[in-house]
Amino acid sequence: MGGSVKEIAVSHGLDVTTMAGRVTVTGHADGSGTAATFLNPQDVTTDGSNLYITDSWNDTIRRLAIAIEAVTTIAGQGVPGYADGPGATAMFRKTAGITTDGTNLYVTDAGNGTIRQIH
Repeated sequence: MGGSVKEIAVSHGLDVTTMAGRVTVTGHADGSGTAATFLNPQDVTTDGSNLYITDSWNDTIRRLAIAIEAVTTIAGQGVPGYADGPGATAMFRKTAGITTDGTNLYVTDAGNGTIRQIH
């Protein structure tokens, strides 16, 4: 689970499409596809059904449901700080890396110099 996939041949004939976010608009909006906005997404991991994204300058962790391309914020308030607690009350400062063990998410909270667990 999580991390990068190794040893997969890449074909140069594949199509690239945008699943979520907009090129000309940044911000912190949940929604489907290009209705969702990010501000400096840094890293991504997956559980096979969802992508989990560190949205660094929004100080949040976001989930992208792959099948329906819907983005929701699962942790963080959207303002920098430090607080443990339920997702909506937790605070981060410049989220960076993220991985999963299949049960928990582990986040590098770079601005606070901590590794955080979301369970």
